[in-house]
Amino acid sequence: MMPKVALAVNFYDGARAKQGAYFLTYSSVYTADETTDKNGSTSKKDYGLVSEQELLRFCYYSPDFVTTVLIPAGGMDIHSLHQNSSGLGDINLGAGYFLPFKQVDILPMIFVEFPTGEYNASKAVNIGSNQYDIKPMIFLYKSFGDFSIDAAVKYYFRLKNNTTDVSPGDELYLQCLLGYNLTDKLKLGPSINWMISKDKEQHGVSVSNSARETLSLGADVYYRFSWLSVTFTYLYDVHTENSPKGHFFQIKTVYLF
Repeated sequence: MMPKVALAVNFYDGARAKQGAYFLTYSSVYTADETTDKNGSTSKKDYGLVSEQELLRFCYYSPDFVTTVLIPAGGMDIHSLHQNSSGLGDINLGAGYFLPFKQVDILPMIFVEFPTGEYNASKAVNIGSNQYDIKPMIFLYKSFGDFSIDAAVKYYFRLKNNTTDVSPGDELYLQCLLGYNLTDKLKLGPSINWMISKDKEQHGVSVSNSARETLSLGADVYYRFSWLSVTFTYLYDVHTENSPKGHFFQIKTVYLF
């Protein structure tokens, strides 16, 4: 099983929205030509990882209560291993409730990821994880004049893969995006994402020096049309440990029913 790329925090992820149903799409590509060891040094060059994903998301705001479902599909290919996997990924269901603050929007949520994606224990590359994840997280949104801040704290409880008897290690994510309104429809700003995990466990025993870490820097550009909004995200892994090191590209669209 390969490490996943978590959704970066985007503009208005934690903002209150008008009551109603929303349809979102996330089209992303992640590429990495090298992997790193526990010290962050290059462990393998010409890795050749390409991961492509189309994520469909349905949300309903009522307006304080939020429910959502995420359905991923795509493919992953690692040229150096001569392996690939494609198809339906692991589906997520989530719910959250805005806290009663007027000065800032705070949205606690919890997601459950189900092992719906294809998995083959004999392969190193799988579109599915064959294990459940429980993901509590808190989103924050605050605007002040033409500036804004979007932030998220996420913790992934990564449960055991019963086929391999491996627990991949819980993950903590800290994500922040600063925004500036160039016009009433165009917005952009820098983004930072940091992830650190615990050591994985195999047969109930912790595997030392297997913890992973990724620090990524980039930017978002947002534009709002009359009937949809589009966000482009780019992130570069400036530092990784026990992980691929590469580039992440994403186009997010939001449609209001």
